[in-house]
Amino acid sequence: MENNILRLTYPAAEDLSSDQYKFMVLNSSGQVRRPDSASEVAIGILQNAPESGQAAVVMVLGQSKVQANAAIGIGTFIGPEFVSATDAGKGQDNAGALAYARAVMVEASGAEDDLGSCLLLGMCPAITDAVQRVTTVTTDATAGANTWSAAELVGGLMLRDPAGDNRSDVTPTAAQIVGAVPAAIATSSFEFIIRNTADAAETITLTAGAGVTLSGTMTIAQNNSKRFLAVITDAGAGVEAVTIYSLGTFVH
Repeated sequence: MENNILRLTYPAAEDLSSDQYKFMVLNSSGQVRRPDSASEVAIGILQNAPESGQAAVVMVLGQSKVQANAAIGIGTFIGPEFVSATDAGKGQDNAGALAYARAVMVEASGAEDDLGSCLLLGMCPAITDAVQRVTTVTTDATAGANTWSAAELVGGLMLRDPAGDNRSDVTPTAAQIVGAVPAAIATSSFEFIIRNTADAAETITLTAGAGVTLSGTMTIAQNNSKRFLAVITDAGAGVEAVTIYSLGTFVH
């Protein structure tokens, strides 16, 4: 089902003859092209199949068919998928990156390349709520390396007993962290604290999960707590990246 409210016509910046019902991005020359990443905000959905230089008809507002990258249910917020320069613009589930959502599904797709139907929303890039200042305290005494969950990191305070030896604990992956931050975008951030509650001279060292970069000293001695700042540098699906900065140590 389709219901056109606003369709606009632009020159096609590239061959889009295989891209009907995919999300398009408007470039600086006033032409439309496939997205270059999942963190670009689409202008709308292509309604025809133009070759390079031909007129591309884009639905900006209304209900449009959309080619999906998977089975996507009704009520799911979607945005453009990016796989490669020639495989981009299919609708993907953007529940973990709402700032880049451009539509909501009103008719489900059954599988990749199926056509569903979506209601296009206004272009409101990078609008997001800050991570709420609600603290969850986690206590852990793993006798070995502990991999922290994203919920524990975002929760803010981890009380860690190394349980008899030095420990090299691991952060969640960048994808997990991005997924735990509501409406995450690049520049979303939050602080957390790890407190070393050891009863002997045992050190905790924070190490990086996939997609995470660490900056500064990551060791925490007995009876010390360390503050960290986690900054999302890329919230795009499949390319998530987070940098965690050490902000200093204090004795508790």
